[in-house]
Amino acid sequence: MGRRGRPPGGPEGQEPEPYDGVADEAAARTPEPAEPPSRAPGSDQGAQPSFEEIFGAPTPTAATPAAPAPSRNGGRPASGDEQATPAHEAAASPVDALADAVGASPSQTPWATATSASAPATAQPTTKRERAPREPAAAKAAGGRRRGVRGGIVIIVVIVAILVGVVGGGWALLGPAIMDRFSEPEDFQGAGSGETVVRIEPGWTGAQVATMLEEEGVIADQEAFYELLVADDSIGFQPGSYSLALEMSAQSALDALQDPANLLVLQITIPEGFVVQQVYARLAEQSGLPESDFVQAASDASAYGVPGSTLEGWLFPATYTFEDGATAQQMLQAMVDRMEQALTDRGVPQERWQDVVTFASLVEREGGPVENFPQVARVFQNRLDIGMLLQSDATVHYGIGDFGVITTTDEERADANNPYNTYVYTGLPEGPIGAPGDAAIDAALSPAEGDWLYFVTIDPSTGETVFSETLAEHNQAVLLFQAWLRDNPEYGS
Repeated sequence: MGRRGRPPGGPEGQEPEPYDGVADEAAARTPEPAEPPSRAPGSDQGAQPSFEEIFGAPTPTAATPAAPAPSRNGGRPASGDEQATPAHEAAASPVDALADAVGASPSQTPWATATSASAPATAQPTTKRERAPREPAAAKAAGGRRRGVRGGIVIIVVIVAILVGVVGGGWALLGPAIMDRFSEPEDFQGAGSGETVVRIEPGWTGAQVATMLEEEGVIADQEAFYELLVADDSIGFQPGSYSLALEMSAQSALDALQDPANLLVLQITIPEGFVVQQVYARLAEQSGLPESDFVQAASDASAYGVPGSTLEGWLFPATYTFEDGATAQQMLQAMVDRMEQALTDRGVPQERWQDVVTFASLVEREGGPVENFPQVARVFQNRLDIGMLLQSDATVHYGIGDFGVITTTDEERADANNPYNTYVYTGLPEGPIGAPGDAAIDAALSPAEGDWLYFVTIDPSTGETVFSETLAEHNQAVLLFQAWLRDNPEYGS
């Protein structure tokens, strides 16, 4: 075992030169152990271990004295407390210069040995006379920490500089798009101006509606509109065409789409008792479509699923709301569907649909006021039950296509060429003679109770009607009707 201060394995009697530079700083940065290592008996317990005892002796090298570098004090030699600069440190690398500028040692810069070609593998020793006094361990450790912080700052600065250089070009291209993505969506102000028509198709989502509004110039940005929908999941849209303004705010556009007044629709009312020719004319008048479109669309009744050869009686009388742009076939189909719904809701078997519609159409055309319908239905049902002719003037008029009068002549009543002539043929006519409504269908399915076989409206202007069980009673009531006709000749034939 050698004496303290001598590196193990060194030549006997040769004391190594004190080591300075990187090794001293490394020793200063090495934390002291919690408990000092045990020593041989007789050693000085209070002295600090030397570098050589901890790390071993450095490999001896032949040091070449270097000429002293010019000092900053006008070229005078360095004093005893100034370090001599080795010749190989004269040309410092850029990293060394940057570290020196902020007070950091190249040894504290992680990449110093990799980037500085001039940095020596080991620091050169100095003479005893030139070595600076050793600082206390705590002071050197604090200094190392400060230099370490400064070195970390250098690293951060260099990394930021590299990132700025690399990312800068990409930001110039992508920056505006990124900022636009995370910025507030644009929006117009107010209710807009002008007029445009937009259409919402069945099954569209809120996102599709928002996209359509932006494409049509109604709103500035679909995101602003969609954010309103996300905030209230109860909002829905009715398919159809809407009249809106241009350059509306997102809120104004949403409010307008929720207002039924802006939905462009057709409202067409078909009165009870209308025959198909009257229905076609009404539809054409209020929709703007040619009447020929409806005639052509109705030419094949089987396309609508009705049991008869025509749509007569199957175009349910009601007020309809059609979408703007609806075709003639779509309108007719909606009316047929409504009649089928009326029969289905009342539990009428499909095989009876045609008979019920035909019976109800007679009640509708002959009944006068609605309150008379159940009794009129009973008269027809009683006659059907005993095989008696129905003798309805309304069926005769339908057969000859004359709807302007309420009476018939002897010749018309005797015309066997008219298949709808119930003065000649028993039972129900071959098909409906008009469009029955709910009241007529109900009466046909549930006639009033009574034994009446006759009825006559003695005052068509008021609908006053007399129901009779015998022919004599009926003839007396007919005289009253004839008196009214003399006073109102425009109603007779």
